[in-house]
Amino acid sequence: MNLRSVDLNLLPIFDAVMQEGNLTRAAASIGMSQPAISEALARLRHVLKDDLFIRSGHGVRPTPRAQELAAPIRQILDLTAKTLTESLQFDHKT
Repeated sequence: MNLRSVDLNLLPIFDAVMQEGNLTRAAASIGMSQPAISEALARLRHVLKDDLFIRSGHGVRPTPRAQELAAPIRQILDLTAKTLTESLQFDHKT
């Protein structure tokens, strides 16, 4: 897969839906509208060729592929946040 063809902004959306189990709550948690979340998931589903989340009751449940991707995506997001936070810290002594 060519990484240039993947919008990496979709990863926090995937993570929010995974954490919340509900598109509306996921949208609220990251400051997006529910339709924007739905559209982003549609794009990610297309790229990954998997439904990722299936509607159930009052929310969504992850597919096996989404469950498989959840931990690595969370690690990517954590590492990115840590890397960017550390690079922003300025030590006037050095």
